Amino acid sequence: MMVDNKQVIFKGYIERAPKETDMEIKITKVGLHAPKGSSSFLVKNLYLSCDPYMRARMRHSFDSYMPPFVPGQAIDGFGVSKVVDSDNPDFKPGDLVSGFTGWEEYSLIQKPQQLRKIQPDDDIPLSYHVGLLGMPGFTAYAGFYEVCSPKKGEYVFVSAASGAVGQLVGQLAKLHGCYVVGSAGSGQKVDLLKSKLGFDEAFNYNEEPDLDAALKRCFPQGIDIYFDNVGGEMLDAALVNMRIHGRVAVCGMVSQHGPYDPQGIHYLFSLVPKRITMKGFLQSDYLHLYPQFMEHVISNYKQGKIVYIEDMNEGLESAPAAFTGLFSGKNVGKQVVGVFSELTGEAFGEDIKGFVEEGADAESKGFRVNLRLIGGIFEDFQSLKDELIGKASREDIKGFVEEGKAFLGDFSELTGEASREDIKGFVEEGKEFLGDFRYYGSVLFTDI
Repeated sequence: MMVDNKQVIFKGYIERAPKETDMEIKITKVGLHAPKGSSSFLVKNLYLSCDPYMRARMRHSFDSYMPPFVPGQAIDGFGVSKVVDSDNPDFKPGDLVSGFTGWEEYSLIQKPQQLRKIQPDDDIPLSYHVGLLGMPGFTAYAGFYEVCSPKKGEYVFVSAASGAVGQLVGQLAKLHGCYVVGSAGSGQKVDLLKSKLGFDEAFNYNEEPDLDAALKRCFPQGIDIYFDNVGGEMLDAALVNMRIHGRVAVCGMVSQHGPYDPQGIHYLFSLVPKRITMKGFLQSDYLHLYPQFMEHVISNYKQGKIVYIEDMNEGLESAPAAFTGLFSGKNVGKQVVGVFSELTGEAFGEDIKGFVEEGADAESKGFRVNLRLIGGIFEDFQSLKDELIGKASREDIKGFVEEGKAFLGDFSELTGEASREDIKGFVEEGKEFLGDFRYYGSVLFTDI
């Protein structure tokens, strides 16, 4: 059976910050089977991860730890997928996996060693396997514990602190008994760092004309650990403010758009009198610690001691904008692209639309709707409010409430069980959520 396969194609190499026009959407055909004798397996991609390291793969000649993308072919990266068909005895149809896959709706996996199976857990969203429990989360864990060698009571600074890595570094540092300050690029993100992620202090670097002064204000006693995700001027300012025997973990340099417009470090000499250790690292150097990382983070997440913020874009066609937005700070939290709903199997956007349309069309088809489904909606909304720390604009919630009113009205005509009180309660909950989500952008109702 052949089906359409939407793909994000890389158009050609660049030596600057990525633009949406560096990628294009194409639709090809794919067979829903794995070739016999190939030991490969076919997956349907559910979630794709947008990560800053992918920018280096858009360059042809720059030395990197990952091979460059191939012009004219689909981009690849980390994702969460569901096995559709398999010629590999270790992977069965229905298995959930995370690891390297294509930026497309369906991918044929020929290197199974690049993926791992996921054991479904109702308490953990699947998308977290490209964030909290994926490469970014493990990067935070390995970088903080192995590179920074933290001690209780130390002073920790994290740049790009609301991003995929930084938000977890700060929380791990707090759990370790450290004093933690983060920097971010907007007032909204600063508020998240302090109100949701537990940072002791935070500042908006765009409102600080003097980064050195900002760090001296936040760290009058100096910095023991700097977890660097930014480089450039922020790294320079941090070096001046480090304490003796301080440690700098160089995780990334998102401020550096390419090898041809580098910013030099003016205060590198600080390493000498202060005996500072500065080390770059890759999470792949510490894979032997992955089981330990999973146990630690999952335990703390389930106890409510760790939270994780995602920025979810709906639909594969939104992937170029989601990716390029990383480099201008548009994302709030870990940037993820939802391709297919894990519950319905439909492309994102189509599942909710179809859900509402089915309710409206049910009368003509003579269906009797089970109102337990409505109860599930209320419960999922409550879990969004209490657990997920997502992003929802007033327009999103208003639109969803209006759909809910119409939807419940259709149910009322069909069953007589959905009363005006049901609708009133639904609307009131929607109004309450407007306040609870006032800081965030757009929510993806993947659990509905």
